Order: sequence, then structure tokens, then C-alpha cells
Amino acid sequence: MRPARNRPNSRLGLSLLWLVAALVAACATTHLKDSWKDPQFSDAPFRKVLVIGVSRSDANRRLFEDGFVQALRASGTEASASYSLLPEEGPLPKERIKQAVAKTGADSVLVTRVLRVQRKVDVSPGYVGPGPGFYGWYGATWAAAPEIHAYDVITIESTLWDIKREQAVWSGISESIDPKDVTKVTRELAEALIAKMKEDKVL
Repeated sequence: MRPARNRPNSRLGLSLLWLVAALVAACATTHLKDSWKDPQFSDAPFRKVLVIGVSRSDANRRLFEDGFVQALRASGTEASASYSLLPEEGPLPKERIKQAVAKTGADSVLVTRVLRVQRKVDVSPGYVGPGPGFYGWYGATWAAAPEIHAYDVITIESTLWDIKREQAVWSGISESIDPKDVTKVTRELAEALIAKMKEDKVL
């Protein structure tokens, strides 16, 4: 008994599904996974924020701080980038941060850092249907080769500090999938975080 041929529509459908999955996976997305607010915080929303990006790359730090400051100002909150006052690389000394806070008149400091980077791999299993003899089957094996997509997932922590009391009042954990553009990731992160901080009435 000869095996039945593959139905073209079924194979086409599987190919389209793999293509859509690959396109979706290739798009960088940043979203807020979880957040916390100090239940005892009942003060007025902060009005002046000093933004500090913790990064070993000075260029990435500047891109992040500029992007976040721009988003905060657009939302009605005054903000300053720390690198303009604290241009040094590496950990910032406590006294230097105090000087920047005093100079800007900031009532809060937003610190963002990368917690971890995970490498993930998605494999879309191929399907080899019965073909018309060996040659048909062999040709189908190439069409059914699995799609493999490797990407990074970055977990980001952002904490808003009441600088007068030196206490954290809000914190958010975000994830960025397959990030390649710091400016785009910053824009998406700022949009998600600022919306939630305003909802929680800390900004």
C-alpha cells in the first residue's frame, strides 16, 4: 500500500505559522512584569526626579537617562539626567550623588539596573509527512527542517527613592525580549513605568 501524499494546504499552513512565530519573536518588546509600592507612602507625588542608569557602558547610560528624562518631562514631571552632573564612569560616590541632588533640587531618585540576562532558544519542530517514495520523502525533509530562534531576555529593576528620607517608595521589575536598540527599549520601558508610577500616585 502506497503512503498518501501530503496535502499542500496543510504544509502551507504550517510554514505560515512558523513564519509568523519567527516575526513575532524577532520584535523587541519591553513590559512591566511586577511592581511594588510602599503601603505607608501617602505624600504628594514627586515633582523632580534625578535619573540614574547603572551600566558599564557609558554610551548606554547616557542614551537611557536622556530617553527617560525626555519621557518624564513629556508626562509633566521635571527630571534631570545624572550623567550631566556626574560624568564619571563606575560606581558614583555618595557625596557626589548628594551634590547632584542638591544642585537639581530633586526630591526623588530613579535608579535602573539590569538584574540578569538569560539566553533562550525557541525550536519550532518540523513535520515530515509520507512522500511518494524515497525522493519525495527526502525533499520533504528539507522543507520540514525545524526553525531555531535564539534570543536574550533582560530583566530590569527600576527603583524610585524618596531622597529626603532615603527610602524606596516604588519598584518595578520589567523584561525586555531580544533587545538590540537601547533607545527603543528605553522608550518602551519609560512608557510602562511612568504610567504605572502615575497610577500608583508616586509621580
